[in-house]
Amino acid sequence: MLLAERHCSQLEASLRDDFRVVLFMRASLSEARVKVLEEKIRATPEVEDVRYISADEALADLKARDPELAESVALVGDNPLPAAFEVRPAPESLTHLGEWLDGAQGLADWSDLRYKQGEVQAILRLRFYAHLLRMTLSTLMCLIAGLALAGLGFSAAGGVKPVALLPVLWAAGGGAAGAAFALAICWPLHRDELLWAWPVPLAQVALLAACASLGWFLSLWRAES
Repeated sequence: MLLAERHCSQLEASLRDDFRVVLFMRASLSEARVKVLEEKIRATPEVEDVRYISADEALADLKARDPELAESVALVGDNPLPAAFEVRPAPESLTHLGEWLDGAQGLADWSDLRYKQGEVQAILRLRFYAHLLRMTLSTLMCLIAGLALAGLGFSAAGGVKPVALLPVLWAAGGGAAGAAFALAICWPLHRDELLWAWPVPLAQVALLAACASLGWFLSLWRAES
């Protein structure tokens, strides 16, 4: 679950960094008008960054990516490609992206507005799964903390007893073995930098501590019963 949560978060971040909304301009504008329009777009709270792409830059980028297509475009005219604004929305704005797009259409006379709708859906689903996994892990940690407190109650009721080290070590070792087994299953994914991410060290330490606490509580419960 730790690996799955990190992979969902990593993939969401990668897709979110790649996601852009492109606003194509219908007619060319003066440099001053472009600056004013860029500041208006940047001033909205839903926008994290915005970049103006002139028609010449668009053609140069097309030549770098697909020279044959650029030659075909050049047959139509000198440069038929429109200028555009490339907008990177803020992460929290993706849940209401449609509302921002409706407002952005009134800022200028756009010829077209393009974005990858499937990428938005993937980002939001990955965000949901990451939140769900974090909530599940937090619930499990709270349950184990409750068992640890119950174990302290058993110890207090029966007098102070030395900690049984062997069950603690066995439980911690079992947790480490389970984590290693999960890592071995997921290891082929490490070739994909877009997806792979290690659980944070604090989470791994918490996992071993939870396993050790659970082993200690179960040994006390067994002794009491």
